[in-house]
Order: sequence, then structure tokens, then C-alpha cells
Amino acid sequence: MPNNLKGDLINGAYSQMRISGLTVIPSSEDNALALRRLENMASEFHGRNICTGYYFEDTPDLNSPSGLDRKFWYSFECLLAVRLLSDFGKGAQGKVDPMLLKSASGGLSFLYSATASPRETQYPSRQAIGAGNSLRYHRYRRFYTPVEEAPNTCETNKMVVGDIDDFIEHFDSYLIDPEEISSYTIEADTGLTIVSDSLTTPDVDYQIQAVGNDGISSDALLQVKIVATTSTGRITTRIIDFSLTTSPEIQ
Repeated sequence: MPNNLKGDLINGAYSQMRISGLTVIPSSEDNALALRRLENMASEFHGRNICTGYYFEDTPDLNSPSGLDRKFWYSFECLLAVRLLSDFGKGAQGKVDPMLLKSASGGLSFLYSATASPRETQYPSRQAIGAGNSLRYHRYRRFYTPVEEAPNTCETNKMVVGDIDDFIEHFDSYLIDPEEISSYTIEADTGLTIVSDSLTTPDVDYQIQAVGNDGISSDALLQVKIVATTSTGRITTRIIDFSLTTSPEIQ
């Protein structure tokens, strides 16, 4: 995938703003503000369950990769441009080009539709399994048993059985200066293997292999538990949800 930096998204937003008459050259202070707006916008989308894969950092940097798939670049640029216009005196009614507003509106709709993750409907507990299925999978059960599913949010990590991936749990928002994370423990449910883990305060980095349960129990909700202790003795517990599938989803 072509490299796409956070600074590239900001430059793209400035390019879109020229449609509405922006003629000044953004300063370093303008870029710093734009980066803050970009981070806040991405975090807002994350909270709306628009899961774009944006790369969040403890200390955002213009030269860091955005983490976005290419299909999201234009939408982010248009939406960020609209949010920055008022900083250059272009946000008042009648000063924004209608085409930019239309592009931003269409971009938001696209983000919603492209990241939508509908939850599958489980068979009700009164639904009979049937002889063909019960012989192979549910030998001693006559009816389906609903399983607990992982929350259908951006916070749930979705993996394919057999995959190995890296994850980071951030604790910067929990710490009170000059606190640091002094120690931690990490454990995972059966079906997830912790390959490695390390502390780079304020973050805990860990690598997970999705092993799965071989049909013995559900892979719909597995969890990793991290308990961190700060240098002042405060303790916080994080529960990270995982959902495993046996094959990647085709989008």
C-alpha cells in the first residue's frame, strides 16, 4: 500500500480548502492545530464505531503513518478541510464552496457504510439443531445454545485463527504526571496465545497468536486481561475483547 502520512492528509485538506478561497500558506502552528483536529476527528469517528484503522499515538507526529486504507483518504481530507475552514475565516455561511460541503457529507456517509459491521443473528435457543448437525458438531444437544459475542465496536480486535499480530494498550490518559507504569501482568483466555509482551511506559506492547478452540468452545468472545501498577501504587485493569473467525471476511 502506498505510504500515507498524517501530514499528507493535512496537506490534502488544505488543497480542498483552496476551493473555498484559502490563499495563505499554513504555518507550523497551523499544521500543529490541524494535526490536533485530525486526531480528534479520528477519535470521534472511532467513538461512533467508524473503524478506519487510524493510527493513534501518545504523541502525534505529522510524519507518522495515518494507518488509513487508501479508500478513506479523500473522505478524511474533505471532512478535515471543513473543520479547519473557520480557523482561516472561511467557515461563515456563504463562504464555503457547496461542492466541498457535498464532498464532506458524501465522505461521512461513505465512512459509515464502508466500516459498517452488522452483527450476525444467532439461532434462538428454541431452534432445533437437526440430526445432520447434531451428529457432527453437537452430539449431545438437541437445540442451539446462544453464545456470548464480543461487543460490535472498534475496541474489539478481530483475528483469523492462525494469525499473529501486535497490539498496544495505552495508559497515558490514566497516568497523573509524573507517574509511570512500574509493573504489569497480562493473561489471555484459552484460544489466544501471548507470544511476547513488554513495557514501554506508558504503553504495554504485546503480540497475540489466534489459536482458537478447535470447536470445543466459542471463539466469538475471547479476552486479554492487563493489570498495570503505577509508580505511586495505583492499580488499573484493562479487559481487551477479541473475536476469532476461521477465515477472513471478504469485503
